[in-house]
Amino acid sequence: MIRYDFVADDGTKVVFREPREGDARQFMRLINEVIDEPRSGIMIDRRTTLADEKRWVRARMEGIRRRKLVMLTAAVGYTIIGNCDVILEGWKKAHRGVLGIVIAKDQRGKGIGEELMRRTIKLAERRLKGLEFIDLSVLDYNRRAMNLYAKVGFVEVARIP
Repeated sequence: MIRYDFVADDGTKVVFREPREGDARQFMRLINEVIDEPRSGIMIDRRTTLADEKRWVRARMEGIRRRKLVMLTAAVGYTIIGNCDVILEGWKKAHRGVLGIVIAKDQRGKGIGEELMRRTIKLAERRLKGLEFIDLSVLDYNRRAMNLYAKVGFVEVARIP
């Protein structure tokens, strides 16, 4: 099991680790908090249930076992405050990974998201066979996310009106 210790800009001690089956309730809490934020930027459009999250965690863990994705969870103590994953696309796009990230509102701006992305990308480069590049999507009003992505090295290649 992967584990990295990180100290955020404000001194918060964060652990980055792979997900566990017992994490579903924490993921549900995190995602539902973010969904409730106006203009959160997250691509999910409805609150999730514990059953949904259990299925999601099982699917993520299976993807990790099959080397089709990597995922790191950020936790402060026993509380999950974020996660980041890179998922390989399929078929003729199997050389492309898609990155997703979410950080709890009260933990943003501390360097956690940046470090979580960097560690997840490095893990993807090591584990995902055939990975040539990673892309992501962001809504145009989410300037904070755009700044983070640029800082990590992503460049804008297109805008969809």
